[in-house]
Amino acid sequence: MLKETFSKENASIFQKLALGLILMFVLIILIFWWIYRLNVDEIQRELQKNKLGEVRFMSSQLSNQFEQVLMNALTLSEDQSVRGYTYALTYGNDFAKYKAKLELIEKLALNSASTAWNNTIILYYPDEKATVSSDRNFSFQPFIMSEDPLDKWMLHMNKDGTGYYSHLTKGHRGPMYIEIRISLEVLQKMMSEYTSGTPMLYDSHFKTAIRGAGSSQLAEADTQVIPQIRDDSGFFEIAFQDQNYFISYMKASILDLYFIDYHLTNQLQQSISRNNTLFVLALAALLLLSLLYTLALRNQIQQPIIRLRKAIDRFDRGDFSSRVDETQTLEFRILGRSFNRMAENTQTLIEQVLLGELSVKEARLKQYQAQINPHFLYNCLNYIQSKSSVKDYESVTAMTLELAAYCRYIHRIEDLDSSLGEELRFVNHYMSIIHMRKKSITCEIHVPKQLLSIRIPRMILQPLVENGVKHGIEPSMGPGKITIRAEQDQEFIRITVADNGVGMPAERLALISQHMDEITRPEEQIGTGVRNVNQRLKLTYGKRSGLSIESGLYEGTVCIITIHKEDIADASDSVS
Repeated sequence: MLKETFSKENASIFQKLALGLILMFVLIILIFWWIYRLNVDEIQRELQKNKLGEVRFMSSQLSNQFEQVLMNALTLSEDQSVRGYTYALTYGNDFAKYKAKLELIEKLALNSASTAWNNTIILYYPDEKATVSSDRNFSFQPFIMSEDPLDKWMLHMNKDGTGYYSHLTKGHRGPMYIEIRISLEVLQKMMSEYTSGTPMLYDSHFKTAIRGAGSSQLAEADTQVIPQIRDDSGFFEIAFQDQNYFISYMKASILDLYFIDYHLTNQLQQSISRNNTLFVLALAALLLLSLLYTLALRNQIQQPIIRLRKAIDRFDRGDFSSRVDETQTLEFRILGRSFNRMAENTQTLIEQVLLGELSVKEARLKQYQAQINPHFLYNCLNYIQSKSSVKDYESVTAMTLELAAYCRYIHRIEDLDSSLGEELRFVNHYMSIIHMRKKSITCEIHVPKQLLSIRIPRMILQPLVENGVKHGIEPSMGPGKITIRAEQDQEFIRITVADNGVGMPAERLALISQHMDEITRPEEQIGTGVRNVNQRLKLTYGKRSGLSIESGLYEGTVCIITIHKEDIADASDSVS
């Protein structure tokens, strides 16, 4: 009987639609509960990956902070005040010694405060039996040389959980040792700010757990957790005190320190159940609203829909003059007027979008240009202060002029491009500053005269040179050289920036190359400088141009800028 009723020609659209909605509702509910049971495990795995990503971020923060503190201290060993302190101890009177010591203490304290983590720096001068530290308590105590091994992070932890990490290294020049101490309170504070779970740190080298204020109740679970930590990262589940915990861990790259996160499993299940409940309620509400909406439908709606569909098809094919005639039905009359207004404004919107894209491109180029390294500026000012303190006014004048030329060029953000010759002169200013600070670093430029006039984006070479100095030459502890060459063939212009530094392993080179081509910012903050250069080249010249890197461990690094000749004219027109 029901079938016969709905097979008649005079059956209303509402009756057919209502029956279809009811059948669809029942079918969706059945399918949903079946798929729900299949997808629970998959959802949990995705949530576990998110937890592992949070742990990865925290472990990278640990590595970055340890490395930053260490690099700041090693850079400090080249400071004139640090190297000249032995001269004051040997030849100065008591007042000069005391004055030099106070100045050095102030400089050490400033260096310690320049990092995100508070740390203590101790300088040992074994020949003079003298100690100077950013902590005044160490500076005025009898000389006691640290017994820690060189170039290793050591954990010194008391029974009450207090203590510090220390790193002892020998200065680059003269019989001087530098010790860096990072209090465990810094690590415990970092863990207290982590709100996604209950964190702890485990040093696998010293077999010691470092806990924050909220994880002491989980100390008894170490006997289950620590034996299951085998690789650099991973996750597993344990049962402890009638609770199920999801354990995720990640090893910091700079030392044998694991960041471990305890997360209650029922928290994951609660979020899944809540989302599923909300989905069912939303589905039921949607179907109810659909049934109510069908009450407002009329039998004679097919023709307005057909006319509107044809107009949209013509519009979709590029006929922007397509219009819809007004109908007597209010809803379709409003819809037709909206469609007509949309068709009339399409060309204007297209022009606005194109202009907007050009503005975004220009803004991104200017943003890339307006960058200056605060540590580089600090080192230059520190050099000027050091030279002025010994009345070396020629060096002060030379550094001031070079720094002024450097800053003048870098802040000309209204110019989107420059000639290769101007870029090379800017690199010369930068390398002159570096050479004044470190005489062992030199630069050679081999560029044909006919290429000096080509137009390239501003500030495109200096980041590559800075990377070569900072990551290639300085870690090698030896004399270094930056070599810049340019050449061309029938299709391409190639500019290479090479250094004879420490290079990098194949794994790190592959990771940097991968991040260079990503449009969005990568999760791991690695290779930011070369990524900016590559993105600027592609924005300016197109996909055929860009940056590539060749390197091997202890074999130096070569950065190659490739510009297609046909794209140079297009880029100039776009910028103008």
